[in-house]
Amino acid sequence: MGLMRHRSRHSFTRVTRTLASVLAATLVMAGLTVAVPAAAQAATTAYTLTAPTSVRLGSSATMKATWFTRGTGATGTVKLQRKSGTTWKTVAKVKVVKGRGSVSIKPTATATYRMATSAHRSTSKKVTVVKNWLSLGPTSASIKVGSAVTLSLKYVHNGKATAGAVSLQRRSGSSWVSVTRLAVPASGAKVVVRPTTTTSYRLAKSGVAPSATRTVTVDRDWASLAFSSRSLTTSEATTTASIVWYSAGKKANGTIVLQQRIGSGAWTTAKSVKVTSGAATVSVKPLVTRTYRLLAGKVSSASVTVSVKTVIPTSFTINGSGFGHGIGMSQYGAYAMARAGKSATSILKTYYTGVSVAQTAMPTAPLSVQVFGPDASNSVYDDRKTSVAVSVNGGGWMVQNKAGSTVAAKTTDSTLTFKVDGSSASVTYGGKTSKDSVLRLYWTGTSDYPKSGATTYATVAGAQGSYRHGRLTISVINGFINVVNDLDLNTEYLYGIAEMPSSWGTKGSAALQAQVVTARSYALLKYRAGIKSSCGCHLVDDIRDQNFTGWKKENEGTNAVYGKLWKAAVDKTVSGANGLLVTYGGKPVATHYYSASGGGTLNSEDVWASVVPYERSVDDPWSLMASSGNPNIAWTASLTQATARSYFGLRDVVAISVGTYAGGGIRSMKATSSTGATKTITGKSDALRSKLNAIAVGYVKAPWIKSFKAVQPK
Repeated sequence: MGLMRHRSRHSFTRVTRTLASVLAATLVMAGLTVAVPAAAQAATTAYTLTAPTSVRLGSSATMKATWFTRGTGATGTVKLQRKSGTTWKTVAKVKVVKGRGSVSIKPTATATYRMATSAHRSTSKKVTVVKNWLSLGPTSASIKVGSAVTLSLKYVHNGKATAGAVSLQRRSGSSWVSVTRLAVPASGAKVVVRPTTTTSYRLAKSGVAPSATRTVTVDRDWASLAFSSRSLTTSEATTTASIVWYSAGKKANGTIVLQQRIGSGAWTTAKSVKVTSGAATVSVKPLVTRTYRLLAGKVSSASVTVSVKTVIPTSFTINGSGFGHGIGMSQYGAYAMARAGKSATSILKTYYTGVSVAQTAMPTAPLSVQVFGPDASNSVYDDRKTSVAVSVNGGGWMVQNKAGSTVAAKTTDSTLTFKVDGSSASVTYGGKTSKDSVLRLYWTGTSDYPKSGATTYATVAGAQGSYRHGRLTISVINGFINVVNDLDLNTEYLYGIAEMPSSWGTKGSAALQAQVVTARSYALLKYRAGIKSSCGCHLVDDIRDQNFTGWKKENEGTNAVYGKLWKAAVDKTVSGANGLLVTYGGKPVATHYYSASGGGTLNSEDVWASVVPYERSVDDPWSLMASSGNPNIAWTASLTQATARSYFGLRDVVAISVGTYAGGGIRSMKATSSTGATKTITGKSDALRSKLNAIAVGYVKAPWIKSFKAVQPK
């Protein structure tokens, strides 16, 4: 059959292909096998050639081939052919893998190309070789109004850079207008333009196609920020910020906000800066590493970080613990021990090393306590008055002179005024004035005025307490009125000691008893030292010795509910005429105490001067227990940078470290400057605490200084 023997390389016509298909189908139905002609196979093979429509002389053109058979990418080699007259010449072989391949050529003249194999051909493609052209760069650019951009120009003739005149044009609406005419050398040329709005440019030359269009995008609203230095040595250093601001394409006038932030924190206003003719400068002191930016409405600059190598703290937080000097018994520690079931003796032996606690005979003569009067050595407690009012409340009274004669008396409440009269004290009552070197006031219900009656007590204007027991002795010392309460040491004086909360007796009576014993031991030593001429007393009624408020302490609380607890604690330490004392080596000793330690008591010589053998440093976990109720387990004060700088004599202070004695009391403070210079101050714990307290903001309560924490600038 002639149709089946057809070997033409060209594709069948649609009719021929249809007849072949029908004939093949008929033969198959008849049970015969037939081979599909090559032309039918060709219908399932697809070749394509992709090529640029034009290429500049001397440049490469990438020719891409695709080859698919029955929808699957083929692998093999095809020929890239160029038409030359009426024939096709192979110029390259293309390796095709999985249906795709490519090859680069450098055409020297306009030509038509195709892909071919022995059996198949692609559609041909014409590649035009451009020999003359104009080049303009960059491809695109973005600038801020007021800035410039440099354009690169080149003219190529017959594939070679050539000198020639060209026209730089910009688009204006739908037209192109000339910006400038330039003589471009063979090496090319550059031209600077400063568009104020987004502008498109091109090159033009007669007889040559225009260059590609290049667009310069112009930001008409912008701000920029720069610093004279972006790396500062310390937070004391400054840097200058330079600001440029354009609005609506013009140099702006007005106020722009300089913002700042630390790390990734929120932006805050650092300064509002006045800008004139688009520019301004301002000095900035970052203190710490910060990032800055400018903000004006919707316009913001790029952010700029200024780093600070060494940060100078603005201040130091003083972290401390405890309250008081630190020698001997901690009162809050004693309370925690009592709540844990410890006895008064156990408490005392814990805080005083090597002591004994035993009943000891007490003096029968009265102890004299100054409650009002002069103290030339301490202005805080100095009562320099030439008269004083004394009131008797709840019963009768009498005044006797030094010889024991009664000079005034009454059976009901009264107020008497005692005055200085030369070297004597005087009192006027019932129109009669009596004076003597010593006057004594007695009231009912006391051991010195045994008349029965309601509870009677005396008050002295300006004194801190009220007085139920003993008597008041009024005299003149250095021209000023002096008032002393004479009373029994073993009980009456101790009933009025206000050094520990009486309410502790509900859960920690042993702590109250321990306090009584320390107070008795201290008072006995003062008693044995004799009367001091400076006050006509054995001791005074405040923290120069022991805090004594008399009847106020004994009568504390509604219906004296707390006062009774305290009085019961005193009575618990009494046995007949004896009282419980702290002794060391068989002798009564002065036992110091204070509010609370910071975890350990201190050696006496580390706080003051002398070595006291029974006042040694011991661990004191009790003061830090929650059961102690201690409100000063932790406290803070602060030290400003300026004060620290002055105190240590350094240009600045970046860190302060603490050295301690046994028990944790402060021994030294070492300050370090940003320069690396150091200064160490050493001393006794209480002296250092006092010095620090004098310069600190807030109260430095105790020598247990745990740390100085630097407070960084914000």
